[in-house]
Amino acid sequence: MTTNRIARLVAAGAVSAAGLGTLAVLPVTQAGAAASSININAKCSGTSVANLQVQREDTGKLSVDFGVDMARHTAGVPWKVTESDNGTTFVSTTTKTISDGSFSISRLIAPKAGTNTVVGKAVNLVTHETCAIKGSL
Repeated sequence: MTTNRIARLVAAGAVSAAGLGTLAVLPVTQAGAAASSININAKCSGTSVANLQVQREDTGKLSVDFGVDMARHTAGVPWKVTESDNGTTFVSTTTKTISDGSFSISRLIAPKAGTNTVVGKAVNLVTHETCAIKGSL
């Protein structure tokens, strides 16, 4: 019996053993199968945290959301942001944090052939704190 079949049987047994009245969908990734989404957090050079979410849409495009959450909730802090897919820049802008001390930039992009490696970088233009995060899909 393959590992994937064992995982499905264990998941099915757990659902039926729990006596759930509704169907629970559990993701099962096969060896070598491409993931359909990623969600990564990374600590920045200071106290902020970066987040990168990449999801393959039904249209085949990639939905990319990159953001930073500052530990101190300060609105209006400027950040220089760049995002790239396999080395091709698709975002190069300056943005400011909202009232909770965070910003988020979302884009819908056409994927490159094969694995897409998305990189998000942000530099706080006041403190020079840097955030860098990378994920592949």
